Amino acid sequence: MVKNSRRNFIKNLFFLSQSLLLPKTILSKHLGNKKLDIALQIYSFTPLLLQGKFNVLDFPKMVRETYNMNGAEHWSIAFMGKENDKKYLNELKSRSEENRIDNLIILVDNIDISTMKSGPSLASSLKTERGSAIDFHKRWVEVAKQIGCHSIRVNLRSSEQNNQKILENSSESLLELIEFSKRDKINIVVENHGGITGDADWMVNLMENINSKYLGTLPDFGSSNFCINKGDLDLEGITNSCETQYDKYDGVTKLMPYAKGVSAKSHAFNQDGEELSTDFSKMIEIISNSNYSGYITVEYEGAIMSMYRGGENYLNSNDGVIATKKLLEKYI
Repeated sequence: MVKNSRRNFIKNLFFLSQSLLLPKTILSKHLGNKKLDIALQIYSFTPLLLQGKFNVLDFPKMVRETYNMNGAEHWSIAFMGKENDKKYLNELKSRSEENRIDNLIILVDNIDISTMKSGPSLASSLKTERGSAIDFHKRWVEVAKQIGCHSIRVNLRSSEQNNQKILENSSESLLELIEFSKRDKINIVVENHGGITGDADWMVNLMENINSKYLGTLPDFGSSNFCINKGDLDLEGITNSCETQYDKYDGVTKLMPYAKGVSAKSHAFNQDGEELSTDFSKMIEIISNSNYSGYITVEYEGAIMSMYRGGENYLNSNDGVIATKKLLEKYI
């Protein structure tokens, strides 16, 4: 029973990862004359979080001493309910400052961690649900302010079939959320996270429709992140075939003018250290040719893939983070 529950939790977390404003450049005090720097997303350590072997308060020290990076991104699920503990949040900020770490973005997923069921969406067709989603995200704006992040990432999940209607519903919610977040100069960023947000043209329309310096994108390298329509579940029950796939390189190119962060998602590597599903040299060229200055964040997803699938292609969290960082350093 415990094994099945854990298996379902892992599967749900994977689905979560796939489905789910300052000026246009986010400058770090660590950048100096450099245009780009490297940060680490705590989601890379999901297996350890699931096993209760990861202390979020130790993350800033890990980012600095183990990986020699300057920036950290957080994930709402990793807080495990402690987002309401001001003492805990103050300690996280204090440890970040002690280790000279820039806290950047909180990836916010409206999920009940006890049941792994999704809560109301900002893009819902129902106004009451959108209102509940706005209230939920306001709390994370406050958390972002308390730990020193510049942005929170939101999802725009919707069962609505009319893309224009999704745009209207999403715009209404985001405008209200921005009115709240801009008081504390916290940005709202939308990631290409599959579904409608996997369509970079729709995302550009959203950015232009709202036209706020407090709204931006979070381009993600993942192929599934650019999957607009998923097919049936495969036999393993964790990944979907993609019926409508947006070209990831074209997608990142279109999202970069609005970017307030970049997620360098990785899964597996060949013997030369190159990522098997993404041409990192091409992605870094796209980013370098844009006006973006700031962090590219390591988001290694291979470890959680390994937990479910097994196989020799996936590294553990530590080795996967190191491999991704080396690849970024090779091309930046």
